[in-house]
Amino acid sequence: MKNPASPETNGALLSKHIKAEAIRLLYRQSRVALMATLFNAAFLVYVLWGVIADAILLGWFTLIVLLSVSRGLSIYFYYKRDPVSLACEPWSTYATAGSLLSGMLWGSAGILLYVPNQVAYQALLFFILGGMSAGAFASNTSYLRAFYSFFIPAMLPILGMLFLDGDKIHLTMAAWGSAFFLAFLYFGWNAYLGQIEAIRLRLENQRLLDELVIKHHDTEQANISKTRFLAAASHDLRQPLFALGLYTEMLELEKDVNKTHEIASLIKQSFFSLKGLLDALLDISRLDAGVVRVQKKNFHLQEVFDRILFDYEPMAIDKDIELRVVNTSAVVYSDPNLVERILRNLVSNAINYTRKGGVLAGLKRRNGQYEVRVYDTGTGIPEDELGNIFQEFHQLANPERDRSKGIGLGLAIVQRLLTLLNENITVKSVLGKGTAMCFSLPRGNGTVPLTLTERTPEARIGAVILVIEDDEEVGRSIRAYLEEIGYVVLSADSEEGALRLLIREKAKPEMIISDYRLRQGKNGVAAAEAVVAFIGKKIPVMIITGDTAPERIKEATAYGYRLQHKPMVPEEFKRAVAQMLSLSKQA
Repeated sequence: MKNPASPETNGALLSKHIKAEAIRLLYRQSRVALMATLFNAAFLVYVLWGVIADAILLGWFTLIVLLSVSRGLSIYFYYKRDPVSLACEPWSTYATAGSLLSGMLWGSAGILLYVPNQVAYQALLFFILGGMSAGAFASNTSYLRAFYSFFIPAMLPILGMLFLDGDKIHLTMAAWGSAFFLAFLYFGWNAYLGQIEAIRLRLENQRLLDELVIKHHDTEQANISKTRFLAAASHDLRQPLFALGLYTEMLELEKDVNKTHEIASLIKQSFFSLKGLLDALLDISRLDAGVVRVQKKNFHLQEVFDRILFDYEPMAIDKDIELRVVNTSAVVYSDPNLVERILRNLVSNAINYTRKGGVLAGLKRRNGQYEVRVYDTGTGIPEDELGNIFQEFHQLANPERDRSKGIGLGLAIVQRLLTLLNENITVKSVLGKGTAMCFSLPRGNGTVPLTLTERTPEARIGAVILVIEDDEEVGRSIRAYLEEIGYVVLSADSEEGALRLLIREKAKPEMIISDYRLRQGKNGVAAAEAVVAFIGKKIPVMIITGDTAPERIKEATAYGYRLQHKPMVPEEFKRAVAQMLSLSKQA
């Protein structure tokens, strides 16, 4: 992700845009100025023919024509360049040089075409030179250097000639011309500042308008994505819930014990399907909330490969395809948990979209790093879809939302996880032949001992746990499950109820389990804080909730409490409780 440009960078870019626009205006108006130059030069030659030597007139006019042709070619090639280019060099140099040469030629007319003792011809020449200078003021002030390059050499010679004649009429004309000269130097500067400010404001307004259009487009796309996200999530959540309802009804009516076991197994499958979707939604919310912390260390990537092969090989066998990993001794430096989640999502996605052949995960050394690759021989991805596959719930060739092909959140999670690790993913795919997904990991340093899978601690039989849950049915099920394990459970439905219970029972719980949303707008975090303050001792707190909003995750985790989301797999819930009680005992 690129960092936003600094103010200095933005200012420099704006200056380039302003100069480019000023040069564009200069060249646009130069076409008319060249026509005026040729017309006035021809008119002056016509009027002075027979008064000034023919060779001088023709030589001067020829130079005017040649210069006009060369400036015309410069204008032609200027418009043939890339129209969006901000490069002003050498065009500004050409324009300034052309203006200077033109000014010098017209200035030379103030001497070469100055008819001695003929005030009428002198006044005409002065009038034409003043008109040319006024035209330069109108056409060249977007680039001040070009205006001054013409105006100063064009006017000074004729003013000098008038002053040299020295009589009353010529001194009057010279004085008037000098006032004109000084005024136009000043007005040219002000006009230049005004044009540059107008250009700057127009460019700023255009930039703001472009940003507004982009933001409007992004908002529209976000709304479309949100609508699609909610529609897909609603559909995918309703499917297992509908199945659960039917299976539960069947279980109540069924008399055959063998069939009840079969129905119970189907209920369990629906539960895990529902949990899988909710866990994926939770992953998205946690990543968007910014509460996932990266903890990098050196580790053996083979350990991750082994666990993935163990967990996903049965899934591949069911589809009659092969899942293989290339063994490696590589030590990488990254967050092992996040890397494993990335690989699990990539491998699962690859298996879902592979009908024959297989899936291969491996590692390759590349540019001083390791590149992790997951290949499949699946259906492939169309080129125009490569940018869409990382969107939530976006799936190819699955309009019926078949959950056996996944739920469309795996790659969205992968992209967010890789962003956390400051890595990118590259995708190469050929329709009908398969896909390769790759991401880089830094190489680790030194040797790392192989780790053993963490053991779940034994339950502390008899430990007192306070449960705060305002839903009677949920509270009863939590209490029954914990008591079945061997814990002593105190149940309350509110913060006040919990405090009254502790006073009455004279009990000091060793752990608190509280629902986040309680009655009367209160929450479990505040309830847990009140209980901890009452007993005067820090104890482990588990907050359980069905709310996956990023704000809720931030709020709960800010207190250092463990956040568990409903629904929970009983074994995972049991392990979490045992771990928290074990850690509190060690402390």
